[in-house]
Amino acid sequence: MILVIKNDLAVRIKTMRLSRGLTQAALAEYLKCAPSTISMYERGEREPDFDSLEALADVFNVPLSALLMGEDEAPQRPLLANLKPITSMHRQKVPLIGRVAAGQPIMAEEDYETFVDAPIKCDCALEVDGDSMEPLYKKGDILYIQQRPDVSDGQIAVVLLDDSATLKHVYHDKNGLTLISENPAYAPIIAHDDEYSYIAIYGVPVGYTRMYKHDILNKIKKGMR
Repeated sequence: MILVIKNDLAVRIKTMRLSRGLTQAALAEYLKCAPSTISMYERGEREPDFDSLEALADVFNVPLSALLMGEDEAPQRPLLANLKPITSMHRQKVPLIGRVAAGQPIMAEEDYETFVDAPIKCDCALEVDGDSMEPLYKKGDILYIQQRPDVSDGQIAVVLLDDSATLKHVYHDKNGLTLISENPAYAPIIAHDDEYSYIAIYGVPVGYTRMYKHDILNKIKKGMR
């Protein structure tokens, strides 16, 4: 199937964005792209691919045909009363230092060239990979982490095991730690000194951002603790 995109698609994207009170940065955060990408869309220097077109139509709450061909827009649903504009939230730049496994431990590569906007006070951010902490945390969630050297039994923490990192409920025992998933399908991880050369609690999640692909009205769900 070939979609014919009119030359004035760029104008419609900009008009719909402005009519909904979204900045280019806010729209980019909804779509998980760079603000410069939105700017290129609106200047006609780049055309959105099909997935991006669907996401834009969802954000603007219009049929895809309204975005592509300028047909009448469907009535807009009101924003949820407690959904604050992204630009009004207090944010700070923190490093996204890698991924944390919600499953088996994985490498947590430190990349301080990548930063994210955090809506809560924290030291860094990590992306969840895996489903062992579902339904609490899902794959793709961005966790905001406060560094802490220890936690109480049962508390969720990011734990470093040698060169890997995992997200689990932490329980102390005389030989080290027992790490329990939220998802009962996963067996506990026994992290004892005789199996790992380095075991340390890195920090605790104090909030998260979840991006929804299809329910754009609730595009960003915040979980604050």
